[in-house]
Amino acid sequence: MKIAIIGKGLAGIITAMAWKAHYPRTEIEIHYDPESPIEPVGSGSWPNLLDLLVDFQTSDPRCWPTWKSADWDQTVKTGIDYEGWGENEGGWFHEFGMHRVSMHFDPQKFCDDMGQYFTLKEGKVGYNIDANYIYDCGGSPFSGKQCTSQSFKNYDTLVNPLNRVLLAETDAYSDVFCTTKTIATKDGWCFRIPLQSRTSVGYLFNTEITSDEDALKNFEEQFGSHTIIGWRSFHNYMAKNPVIDDRIFLNGNKYFFIEPMEATSVTGYMVWADRTMQHINQGIPLDTIVKENQLDIEENAAFLLYHYSKGSVYNTPFWEYAKELWNSPELMIHKRTLNNIIEMGEKGNWRQLCMNSSMANARMYGKTYNYSYFSFPSVMNCYYNLLGHDYESIPATHWLGKVDPPDSPYTRG
Repeated sequence: MKIAIIGKGLAGIITAMAWKAHYPRTEIEIHYDPESPIEPVGSGSWPNLLDLLVDFQTSDPRCWPTWKSADWDQTVKTGIDYEGWGENEGGWFHEFGMHRVSMHFDPQKFCDDMGQYFTLKEGKVGYNIDANYIYDCGGSPFSGKQCTSQSFKNYDTLVNPLNRVLLAETDAYSDVFCTTKTIATKDGWCFRIPLQSRTSVGYLFNTEITSDEDALKNFEEQFGSHTIIGWRSFHNYMAKNPVIDDRIFLNGNKYFFIEPMEATSVTGYMVWADRTMQHINQGIPLDTIVKENQLDIEENAAFLLYHYSKGSVYNTPFWEYAKELWNSPELMIHKRTLNNIIEMGEKGNWRQLCMNSSMANARMYGKTYNYSYFSFPSVMNCYYNLLGHDYESIPATHWLGKVDPPDSPYTRG
């Protein structure tokens, strides 16, 4: 079988790695335009990226990076530190768990390094490629020459309070816990991603509320002077149909974009690549994988929006606007689903609920207590911390206590 991938960014490389890891005999070509560089900003990830690296190593022994030998500007990531969000004035930590870590890294360096294990073909390409299946990971349909009137017809906008980011960087800093910082600001929030050589920073805001000039002024007042990289406009979106002619799959920003609060992009690329492989190699119906994935993306966007629902330490026009978005009519189904999970968590035995939350159970029985890519404990972590409760003291009661689970799990969607 031959797989052709358009684009050598994160989505393209992740898709190629997934195919190589699970089906090492597959012929894989990556077609890319050298004039389409990756954004010069650090990236976060989840532990499943390191899982994929391990699986990839078993399929290609030439690839054997270590924390010291890899040249990706990588640092360990143990989770996300939230500062100033919700009613928890002391801040809170969304961790992966004591037994799990991931990494921050420079995506350009990562993609250049991992690309060497595949056949690379340089040049601008379309879909007239000799391959059984094609993955279009060629970047946002709303940027440059790709942006046409048809782009807006093929995509749905997902509710989000932000639409612009100021990108900057500063010196590297030492952080014993190696976390991504997600810091509330009067205009939105700011991420700080620690790399070995620098700290990558993004100040996110809404141009209908805050001008570029005010954003820069407020950014420097709160965080001090930085080297400014540039400005980017964005919105959350999702393709109405990520499959063309039953053999061309969209992935990466060509398929969807979700704001970077929880660093879910890489996981989203991986989950979709895995589902397409299940369709191609195991016969799971195309309609099934598309429906599941569209729901995951919608719930992902909804869960990030939920983070704004309890406000922040700032009582500003942005935060009033962001809180109100959680009541948007188009979120009614996803909001009800999330509230059902939280209600289950308050009543049920968490160990038993987690056992019922595998994707296999979800597909077989229509039951799960996960929400999009987020595990059940992650949902409860966010819920309790946004309310200002001491989450660290809560789980023991539900893991070990004799709390009877509800009679029947809810059905997604």
